[in-house]
Amino acid sequence: MDVNKIVGRIKKDTNNVSDITYRIKYVNKKKLYIIYNEALTSSDKISDFIMRSLDYIDNKYDSNIDLINVILNEISNFKIKTINTYQDICYYLNYGFTIILIDGYSKYLVLETKRNLARGISTPTTENSVRGALDSFVEDYQTNIGLIRRRIKSNDLWFNNIEVGRYTKTIVSVIYINGICNNNLVKRVNNLINRIDIDGIIDSGTIKNLIQKENKSVFPTILSTERPDKVCQYLLEGKVIIMVDTCPFCLILPADFNDFFVNSEDNFGNSINISLTRIVRYVAFFISMITPSIYIAVTTFNYEMLPTDLLVNIAAQRDNVPFSAFFEALIMMASFEILRESDLRKPSFASSALSIVGALILGEAAVNAGLVSPIMIIVIAITSISALVFSELEMINGLRWYRLLFMIGAAFLGIFGVVLVFIYFIIKFSSLLSFGIPYSSPFSPTDIAGIKNSFIKFPTKMLDKRRKYLTNNRVKLRDSE
Repeated sequence: MDVNKIVGRIKKDTNNVSDITYRIKYVNKKKLYIIYNEALTSSDKISDFIMRSLDYIDNKYDSNIDLINVILNEISNFKIKTINTYQDICYYLNYGFTIILIDGYSKYLVLETKRNLARGISTPTTENSVRGALDSFVEDYQTNIGLIRRRIKSNDLWFNNIEVGRYTKTIVSVIYINGICNNNLVKRVNNLINRIDIDGIIDSGTIKNLIQKENKSVFPTILSTERPDKVCQYLLEGKVIIMVDTCPFCLILPADFNDFFVNSEDNFGNSINISLTRIVRYVAFFISMITPSIYIAVTTFNYEMLPTDLLVNIAAQRDNVPFSAFFEALIMMASFEILRESDLRKPSFASSALSIVGALILGEAAVNAGLVSPIMIIVIAITSISALVFSELEMINGLRWYRLLFMIGAAFLGIFGVVLVFIYFIIKFSSLLSFGIPYSSPFSPTDIAGIKNSFIKFPTKMLDKRRKYLTNNRVKLRDSE
């Protein structure tokens, strides 16, 4: 196709936008079009590597040369390739490459001149760590790949890049360690992503909802993280990582229930101390889920479960409260959720102060006005604080739904209702799968290798095997003695 027609077509298809620059230059009496997008490219790279090289070629060589081959050999750019279709021209132009069209040639040159549009590597903002690595993923795909490769220096670290989105053309990378990860799991993930047909992918959350059964469970079956050390740890366990260009959060799958109770910094502690910490996390999970329902049950139906003195004290506190225990708990839970949501959305310099002041004022005012009892404030505070043990928002939101379900069961049937809802929770929990892997693993089905690093943590020397449902390459630590 004639280069003038190509340029005309690009201008027509892009509505002749101002950020695409078309520069004409003559080299060895041949007309060249140099096309690039100013918003995506670095002007310094174009000037230093492309324009100077073309001037050098024009002065050194005569007109009886194969200009494309000369440019390929002489130009000062580390990444250059030839293309021959209009679709490729548009693709590379929108990726920050500079296009060189030479009059009379059916092949075109593309040179990498991307501008650095990513922020610098910073500390994690959603997964704070007392000890451990302090770097986090950013929005640049290549930077994120580097953060992983600097930790896992192996040729078996494989990346399968898939382009998703009719308009965004977003790179979605499936990352795993060949020889450790189960090949069937890799194929399944690749097939799920390849079947996605959507206008655009902006972040990993869209991929997450499209490849999992979104409303199958309120608990998350895919773990998201911004920490490279956590990603590498799970890669070595045999899991698959999904990385999306322009998003600082990676997806880890399959994820079981225990994964949400394990932190990267657990590797720095003594196994006895870490075991106690993990037990506290599990206890906090159940406290957050059932404490309001227990309070509703014992104050509405099952009075005999409380000591007489405590029962009289609670009755005296609730004497002037016009609402039932269920509605009282519902009001306070709704108030706390509103405070928590405002805390997440407000700027960091103001959010904590506003939340503390709001909680103090609302709690004190509600008690003084006789809308709620002081014991209810304590119950809701314990419940809410226990949920803050988890950094994964979806786990906190899942707790919210089951907490409400337990409260409804307690309001109608007391402790018997709590037991019925708990049985439903166990059935639902046990039947849930994460990409073919039981969500209740390593507890059911029992996996000794997984239990050694679950609610208790065995000494590192005893964590010598990977979980059997993830890989056949189970040995990860060999005793040198």
